[in-house]
Amino acid sequence: MRSLIFPLMLLIIIFPAAALDYEDKPYFTAYVAGDNYLELGKEQAINVVIQNNARLWKQIYDSYEEYEFVSKNPDMLITAYNVSVSFESETLNVKTPEMRFSAIPPFKPVQIPVIIDTKGVKSGTHYLKIKFSYECIDEIIIDTTSPDFKSVPKEERKTYNISTGLPLPETMTIVNETKIVMYPEYLKIKYEEKEQEILLKLIVEKPEVSLEVVNVTSELVAGGKGKVTVTLKNTGRAKAEKLFVTLNPPRGFLVAGMERVDIEKYSETLKQFVKMPFIQIPSEISVPPEVKTFLTSSAFYVGDLEPNESVNVTFTVEVNVDEGGYYPFQIKGFYVSDNELKETSTENFGVFVEEKPEIKIVEVVSNVHAGSKGDVVVKMKADRVLKGVKAKLEVKPPLTALSEEYFAGDVKEAELRFKVKASSDAENTVYPAKLVIYHDLGKEVSEEFDIGIEIKKKTRFEVIGKGVLEAGREGIVRVAIKNLGEYEIREATARITVVDPFSTTDDTSYIGSLKPGEAKNVTFKIKVDSDATPKVYALNLEVKYKDLNDEWVISEPVKLPIEVRESKRIPGFGIALSALALYIAWRRR
Repeated sequence: MRSLIFPLMLLIIIFPAAALDYEDKPYFTAYVAGDNYLELGKEQAINVVIQNNARLWKQIYDSYEEYEFVSKNPDMLITAYNVSVSFESETLNVKTPEMRFSAIPPFKPVQIPVIIDTKGVKSGTHYLKIKFSYECIDEIIIDTTSPDFKSVPKEERKTYNISTGLPLPETMTIVNETKIVMYPEYLKIKYEEKEQEILLKLIVEKPEVSLEVVNVTSELVAGGKGKVTVTLKNTGRAKAEKLFVTLNPPRGFLVAGMERVDIEKYSETLKQFVKMPFIQIPSEISVPPEVKTFLTSSAFYVGDLEPNESVNVTFTVEVNVDEGGYYPFQIKGFYVSDNELKETSTENFGVFVEEKPEIKIVEVVSNVHAGSKGDVVVKMKADRVLKGVKAKLEVKPPLTALSEEYFAGDVKEAELRFKVKASSDAENTVYPAKLVIYHDLGKEVSEEFDIGIEIKKKTRFEVIGKGVLEAGREGIVRVAIKNLGEYEIREATARITVVDPFSTTDDTSYIGSLKPGEAKNVTFKIKVDSDATPKVYALNLEVKYKDLNDEWVISEPVKLPIEVRESKRIPGFGIALSALALYIAWRRR
């Protein structure tokens, strides 16, 4: 017996194995998930579920190596590979393209949405043909003829011939005791191509109530708030009684201005709507869970809508997105029929949202000088007329906004004016500020801009010359005041602050207008104490003037130098003068 089995085993090793024999290879079933009814005259989706229903019942192996390879993954025999699924219909317009899958294991359903257009078709029964094309394993070839195939005779291993079924002891026959080392890359798998067709029955009928979106107009702007008007037509065969309409916006949108439906009170509300003479209304009318999702959003009550009748429904929508374009909205109706709450199918449509206005800051003009007030003019420009424009300026020390708000009205371009004061310690630089522009887009919206306000140098003055006085005498001090600033000052006066050993009865001198770089003389009458120490003193001098904005400004103090000298009087001259005066008075007597 052994001598007969050994040549047979050699044939199995040297030549490819015969076709793998197993029952119940991959095959498909299909069904429609949910209702197989389609509405007449519209494009809609049905969910088709396909499933590989193969089961592994009985296999016949040609070798132990083949069994060992397959047993590691028995589902490989009943898995469909390179699967393509296509949909056809002789009467319906199927818009779903061919679908492809690399592998579909058994008993793992795959749901495919199939888009079907029923416009222009007749009511009644229609069929959807599903065509499958796939591959399944037909042969597992163990190629031991490769020159790289190795056998190691030194190591012992019993090799078996498995005739059929599972490797039970009674089916195993020892052929030799040489170990054969097997590698997966020496395994070749041959596939068998298969095709299959399945027909699914679909029923197309005109619905009882169907809402068709005939027209959509919108006044929506990104970031704003506006109206969306939807023209609805009842294309169904029956009247929509007590019709509610709900608008379901996408993320970033909010339907406003409509009264929300309270779920807890809806049953009682619904009873009032469906109440008719001589008809008993149930004490409780339940609201299906899927309906609650729509009714908790804004709902609009339309009333009765006859077949082929149209109605305009306007919703107020708040737009909380920053970009314009078309956005997907949904609208759905709820109506009463036979004292039951029913719903229409959801209608999808697009709503156009205009891009938000583009606002640019063209220029910032500042005539603010350190230590004074001034105007800051911000020139803005938009790509369209903006409604109700107003602006607010926000600054930080050393700047102070004396008038921080400005109203421009309905404008496309505007000069926004603000009054700003810079403290005396402000530097000649550009200080950061924030400008907020508000305007009306159905709701008040705002946009912030970072701007810079240039602070010009503070006007300074120079004293040219010095005063010379004798101790104990009063005299006139005459000097020149020079404008070191960048603009002409007006109605200027110079004033000194006197301290010991000086006194005065005239501490102010009028200058008038003084152009940049121009100098004018000023005079002061100053008296020096007789005991003043001869030296050069310095008095503070300030200039009060009107600036470019007709604002009064007091300059930083500058020093007015005064040299005090010793008195030039002759000693005893005063006594002699007094004696002479007494003599003249005596003679007149």
